Amino acid sequence: MRTAFRFASLTAVAAMIAAVPGSAQKTTGPKANYSMDVSTMSGMGMGAMMGGGLGSLLGGGKSDNYLVDLRLTSAVPSPQQPERAEHFFLPAVKMGKSVILLGDTPSKPSKPERGYDPGSMEKPKGRLLMFWGCHVNAPKGQPFIIDFAKMPTAQMPANMSAQMRGYQDSRSASADANAAWWPNGQNSKQPKSGSSLRGEHRVTSIFTPEIKFAVMNDYMASLQVNPADQGAAINLNWNAVPTATGYAAWAMGGMENAGQGGDMVMWTSANNRDGATGMDWLSPAEVSRQIAAKNVMPPSQTSCAIPAEAKKAAGGMMFGSMNAYGPEENFAFPPKPADPKAVWNIDWTAKVRFRAFASFMTGMGDMGGMGGMDRADDEAAGEAPKPKPKKKCKGPLGIPIPGTVC
Repeated sequence: MRTAFRFASLTAVAAMIAAVPGSAQKTTGPKANYSMDVSTMSGMGMGAMMGGGLGSLLGGGKSDNYLVDLRLTSAVPSPQQPERAEHFFLPAVKMGKSVILLGDTPSKPSKPERGYDPGSMEKPKGRLLMFWGCHVNAPKGQPFIIDFAKMPTAQMPANMSAQMRGYQDSRSASADANAAWWPNGQNSKQPKSGSSLRGEHRVTSIFTPEIKFAVMNDYMASLQVNPADQGAAINLNWNAVPTATGYAAWAMGGMENAGQGGDMVMWTSANNRDGATGMDWLSPAEVSRQIAAKNVMPPSQTSCAIPAEAKKAAGGMMFGSMNAYGPEENFAFPPKPADPKAVWNIDWTAKVRFRAFASFMTGMGDMGGMGGMDRADDEAAGEAPKPKPKKKCKGPLGIPIPGTVC
């Protein structure tokens, strides 16, 4: 399994170096960089997605669901094809002695996908209504409307192009010729409740230096989001996660109208239309900056309202998600020289990021999961049964809906 949250490999080397404290002096390298993304998953569909079975589809299950994503990238082409690396754990991780990171098997270049050729794409239909901020009623100026019929000249939020480029970059990064990752096709089994990541970690391969670091933090506590009708609006309430640095939420509705000329709805908790952060991983420093800009909610906040106008436009039902951003640990070897005039020849860098992620559904009383009962009632009343809704696997802009299977 390869996720959309994959670290962007070589294109981010400069950013990795900049993230290491005191890196203003002249540097070389790194020869390799390693990323370890650690998520605590909860909410609608997460238990099933993490292997909990159909019974956990509507919730996170009785125990926390963990998702660890590992990626090793080399600055030079690997002599080994496909790339292979091994991450060794302490017993407390409860994942065995180690896991194997694998790269893609080389293949002949393929023709570009027609889906990415703007000239071959069918013009989308309908509109996208965008709401933002924690408001019981949408303030003046909302919603911002993107009319797909006016594409590509339609006015767009200032940050949307950058967000879409980031999404595409995460997809192209998965084909990096100098990288190996886990989970992969050979092993995708995630750690279970009771696992601890604290302590020593070691990563070996024949195409990078050996990487060793000690993790101080651990899985974040689970985030539980409870949506409730507050009159015409939807009020989101959640528990305070002890190590959270900030929160961001977003929701979508009207997805059944995609491509059919109807309205889709998007909402974000950011207080600025152009400041939504969504599913990005944010460092604690960036979270602080975004809290000051009111694009991320502070760790003291535990509620936020989705405006009544967004709920109404979405037909009452919205699928949403929330990030509780957490700690981040950065490592580099060898250590930075004490002499600021000395060149720092970096062999490798490593980054460990933590977050808690939760999904939720509003308007549960109108869920189509009871469609079988509805059809039975229709037939008993002598009415023609209503057509069964088609299964939706993707939301607006092609982003997969967690917990669905096509």
